[in-house]
Amino acid sequence: MAASSSDWPVHQLWPPSGDKRSTELVVVLFHGLQLTANDTSDAWSRTWIQRGHDDVCWPQEWLPFDLGKVVRILSVSYNAHVVNSPHDHVSEIAHNLFQTLMNPRYEWHHPIILIGHSFGGLVLKSLVVQLKTRLAIENATDPWSKATVQCAKVFLSNLKGVAFFAVPHAGSSNIAKYVNKLLRCYNRHHRGIMDNIRPWQRDMEKLSLDFDRIVTENEIIIYAFCEGRPMEQVGILVDFSSAQRLAGDNCYKVEDANHMEVCKPSSKEHPSYGLLLQFIITCGKVARECVRPFQEVHDLPQKTFGLESYVKSVEATVTSEGSDAAPRYVGVWGMGGVGKTLLLQRLYGSPEVYGHFQGAKFIWLTVGQTPDIMAIYRSLSEELDFKPELYLNSEDYKLKLYNRFRQKRVFLVLDDVWKDKAFDSLDLAKGDGSVTLLTTRDCSLLERASPHISQVHMTPLLKEDSWRLFCVHAFRSPSNVPSELKELAQSMAEECEGLPLALKVIGRAMFGKTSPELQWEPLLKKLRESRMQERTVEEELYERLRLGYDLLAEDDWRLKECFHYFAAFPQDSKISFEHILWYWIGEGLVPAHDGDDPRADAFSLLHKLWERSFIESNEEVSDEEGFLWIKLHDVMRDLAFYILEKDCGTPPAKQLYFYRVDQNLEEVPKECTAISEGLRLSLYSNKLGTLPESFYAPKLVSLLLGGNRIVSLPANFLRSFPKLRVLDLSGGRFENLPEELCDLKDLVCLDLSHCELKKLPATVWKLHVLKCLVLRQCWQLNYLPSGVAGLRALQVFDTRGCGNLTWAEHTPLRPARAEFLGHAYPTFPVSLKEICRLVVLTQLTISGRNPRLEVPHSISALTNLKVLHLELYGVKALPAGMPYWCNQLHELDLSGCMNLGYLPSSFTCCGAFPALVKFRLCRCSQLVKFPEVQEGALPKLRTLDFSGCNFLTLPLSLKVLTSLKKLILPDQLWGCRHTLVEKTLVENIVKSPHCGGRFNIKYDRTTELEKSFNFK
Repeated sequence: MAASSSDWPVHQLWPPSGDKRSTELVVVLFHGLQLTANDTSDAWSRTWIQRGHDDVCWPQEWLPFDLGKVVRILSVSYNAHVVNSPHDHVSEIAHNLFQTLMNPRYEWHHPIILIGHSFGGLVLKSLVVQLKTRLAIENATDPWSKATVQCAKVFLSNLKGVAFFAVPHAGSSNIAKYVNKLLRCYNRHHRGIMDNIRPWQRDMEKLSLDFDRIVTENEIIIYAFCEGRPMEQVGILVDFSSAQRLAGDNCYKVEDANHMEVCKPSSKEHPSYGLLLQFIITCGKVARECVRPFQEVHDLPQKTFGLESYVKSVEATVTSEGSDAAPRYVGVWGMGGVGKTLLLQRLYGSPEVYGHFQGAKFIWLTVGQTPDIMAIYRSLSEELDFKPELYLNSEDYKLKLYNRFRQKRVFLVLDDVWKDKAFDSLDLAKGDGSVTLLTTRDCSLLERASPHISQVHMTPLLKEDSWRLFCVHAFRSPSNVPSELKELAQSMAEECEGLPLALKVIGRAMFGKTSPELQWEPLLKKLRESRMQERTVEEELYERLRLGYDLLAEDDWRLKECFHYFAAFPQDSKISFEHILWYWIGEGLVPAHDGDDPRADAFSLLHKLWERSFIESNEEVSDEEGFLWIKLHDVMRDLAFYILEKDCGTPPAKQLYFYRVDQNLEEVPKECTAISEGLRLSLYSNKLGTLPESFYAPKLVSLLLGGNRIVSLPANFLRSFPKLRVLDLSGGRFENLPEELCDLKDLVCLDLSHCELKKLPATVWKLHVLKCLVLRQCWQLNYLPSGVAGLRALQVFDTRGCGNLTWAEHTPLRPARAEFLGHAYPTFPVSLKEICRLVVLTQLTISGRNPRLEVPHSISALTNLKVLHLELYGVKALPAGMPYWCNQLHELDLSGCMNLGYLPSSFTCCGAFPALVKFRLCRCSQLVKFPEVQEGALPKLRTLDFSGCNFLTLPLSLKVLTSLKKLILPDQLWGCRHTLVEKTLVENIVKSPHCGGRFNIKYDRTTELEKSFNFK
């Protein structure tokens, strides 16, 4: 266990001496106080060891191999002996470390993570503060000082994360008691060094404030581990509030460890080691990932017309000045549907722009008509990796963000700005060389925004470009136009007046229609009539688009209802396929007939809407696997509201659909509390904290309250909806649900994701027709009542992200099932075996961090599963029979099974998983070998994701996966290894007689190494 270097006080634990391998990450360890041995030079060897195995230094023997051997691990030593230390203050130790560490020999030009135990956490905090202080008073005349300052700059700029193990940020009286008790036996007394950990010591309080300020300014990620087991006769040495003070929610209590053991994991399978490993990986990822993480611009249309001249013009404008230029503005204006957002997407993804702004922050914000400025500010805080502020007013928050951005070069996109106030609130890119691009429909807003703004007016397409775009969507190509339809088609394209969105929607509506008299001429007549009445420019556009909307019913009457549903969500929100599927099942929109597959039916509806350009998706899709998310173009969303207003022009009480979305409402509008005929009410993404008890909506079927701040649900409120089938309470701040919820006999879908819920009602079993129960990211949920086992109609059960869930398999023996407090099911945790008796489940996500948790063999009864996600930290093996009873499985996700050691060979045998489309093994860091793939295995597999599996060996037999289109590999295969992987996989796949289309190889933490191969 000896370190590779004899130098003191810095020990290099990895790589071994003389090893010249490249480094991508640096980890530095700081030990705590020393109580026994007088020699503190090897204190690291007594601190960072495996519990119960004093000869195993886990940072030296575990971390390098779990991080791909590209890490450098250093441990610093210092005299922190409670009796013999010559230092009375933590700052003295930090000063000596500063002199030693700020030396170019240590090469701090890589992401740095600091890890401190107890007193060592105070030392590293003091070191970081001294670095910042020294930079503020640097002495450029002293050559040695100049080199030190430069080294400090590099160190501080590359510091990405700090992990604290039981660090007394607010002091600890129990540590002093424990030390005095120990020293009394030897008739000795501690030195002044112990004064540093007195509770609320003034110098330490200032140290925490200074360190927290640096963390915020430098976007450093913090994680804390707290002791969970008391020391004998003393108790907890550092209480939870003191240990997690700087980490907020990024904190884990190590229940089985006392203060001395908290930094000594018992094995690689221990949750504390797994969390630390994931924290280090995350910090490294933040350091390496693309500088444009805020919005991933989705695939752009392959066919665009009339856009190139605008792209070149704006591109030349934004790249004309260097990094030291004054901040500039470029404003793009034009009517809705003319292509403004598409232009900005092209610029945002332009290699020329990206190269010119190398190292800058790229940020995309969709503003809209009623932006929640404070929510945007909090999102920007997360983008900059500092804690979102909950109590600042908007002006103070803007000032804080302004000061952060002032020192940065930023490429800021503000899409769809409607109001001067919104622009003023988001005008933050003031650093040298920064550029702000904004789009709006109002040119006067640009003039008011800045007198020096460069304006770009996007006009409708020219006649030739309009005709070509129309033909692409109506006939696939201008060369395919039948002669008998050409004149009608040209007239129809002219009626769209050069608006790309109208040309797409009308063109796609006419695709496949061949009758001039019955199909083309009637629609052309309606297009012309839409211009005869006195309407605004926007209304004329909506009337043209409405013609395409009216034609939806020819394919399926449900398409109109499905299109309306998307308007119930906030503008520009990306809605997952599963999300919309749950709601459509709830309302009875899918399946169309009993016995049909609801997923296939929902996909069919979405695909038709996508083909008609009514919705947008992540990429061109040909099967269900492609719909990662769906969204509405802002003009199409306006169209939905326009149609609803026209068709539902009755008094509010008689309207069928009420959408009051993303309007910053703090109270439920009065017109929404008495809707005698209403079927759907959406108050999504407002600021509702409370709900009225008085409500009248006897026919309401769907109630969407997601994205609010609801703290409680009045019992009378729920009684107001006797016919309710869909209830979305996602994002609520309530901890409990009233028992009256279980009286909603018709409830089919219940979405409680991202709530602060602590428990479900014991009578949940009374929801006899409930098909979808979504508890995703309910992190305070500790157990589920046994009543869940009574939900016999349940098809979707999702507990993803509920890491604190305890299942009955790991609790004390429960009493036999009996009547308990008048309920049919006792109020004890449900077991996984009981969940596996819900035989109609089609989608199941199971979470849990218990290291003993195993996948029950009774899961084989779930033969109807289409989606299975296992997020079980402790699982080491899977049932070998899974491929045979999962013959309908479309998606298998094992992400988070960090201790999974191997896959059964049956997973890749002939006939295995015949319907599987997506297989994800993300973060299965213990997986070292993927089994050989036999002919006939996984015949429909399109996506295979190995991100985070850094030691995985891939077989060449992957070439038999003839449907594979996307392979995601761990980024530890960077450099020479990725060339070999591509050669062995791509060359063998291309030789396959069934190979065709497009094949992607992507590395999980970089966009530079993504490669596409097109096989003819």
